[in-house]
Amino acid sequence: MKQFINTHKKQCLIGGIIFLVIFLIVMVWLFIVPVFSNNKYGDRLDDIENHKISSSTIDDIENTIKENKLVESVTYHNEGRILNFIIKVAPEMKIEDAKALDDIILDKIKDKDQEYYDIQILIDSDENESYPISGYKSKTKEDFVYGNEAVQ
Repeated sequence: MKQFINTHKKQCLIGGIIFLVIFLIVMVWLFIVPVFSNNKYGDRLDDIENHKISSSTIDDIENTIKENKLVESVTYHNEGRILNFIIKVAPEMKIEDAKALDDIILDKIKDKDQEYYDIQILIDSDENESYPISGYKSKTKEDFVYGNEAVQ
């Protein structure tokens, strides 16, 4: 083998360089090019077209929540597979009553969509130190879990 390499130094060098160039092209193609794709979620949003939340459903949720006189505003934002609701409440609203607003959201969203999306709620009030509180429902769970609660 050493004798073959010694007698064909130029050919072996050119073959080695060609191999390295092809190897680098394959590595760039497999690992770097996909990073520049337009979809920042990759394949995490596969099947999302079968789980669209309609604007009428969101409007219905917002209007039903706003029927409570202590709710000042409701804002909705969808980020991938997370449905975000920001609810601004009056300072006199009790924490338990604010947490009960999550039932409205769960009642309006179909079960199959609840199994696809995570749902996040932020409840805030300007003049009450008990707020903000945040609730999160994983697509694999049945109920919201609340954190960030002040001690009363």
